Amino acid sequence: MNPFRKRIEQYRKIKYDKSAHIQQQYLDNAGKAVVRVHLASISSAFSDYSVPHFEELDTALADYIDAVVYHIPLKYPLTILFYVPQSTTEEQKLLLGKTVKDLYGLRLADKNLDLTINLSKMAGLFVIGTWLLIFSYLLAGSNSNQFFTDFMNIAGTFALWEMVDLFLLERRAIKVDKLNAAQIAAAEIRFCTDN
Repeated sequence: MNPFRKRIEQYRKIKYDKSAHIQQQYLDNAGKAVVRVHLASISSAFSDYSVPHFEELDTALADYIDAVVYHIPLKYPLTILFYVPQSTTEEQKLLLGKTVKDLYGLRLADKNLDLTINLSKMAGLFVIGTWLLIFSYLLAGSNSNQFFTDFMNIAGTFALWEMVDLFLLERRAIKVDKLNAAQIAAAEIRFCTDN
């Protein structure tokens, strides 16, 4: 057998027990998924560009949380556990918790808006596509310009196909993103001090 094919067959046989990894890496005794975040300083959680009283979460931190949560199934309630220096005040902890909740709350609201826009686009494409198809079939029976009739038929079919694409592909992706944002927005935020 060709060495390349042999390697491909080996790759196809590789299995990884994701549920065991999640159980060991993320789940606590209560069955909650815990995302552990170490902060060398509380200021590292916030963007260098944000100003006091208008803090934004650091994008690297948000990306880290997103990357870890991506693997955790939605069935597990989520806790984000921040390991912070002992000098961190309660006010700073509250601010960090609020900033995390605000970011993912905004993402959730954004996905709800995206779903509304998606539905509006689908409805518009359905109306346009249906109208074009009906009109093209009416024109086909009246011996009018065949090119114009065919063009309307193709345009109507294309509009309906785009509507189906929005429903099957784009809407599903938006719903998944919405659920991921909701999982983090609903997360319990806890803190423990670094030793």
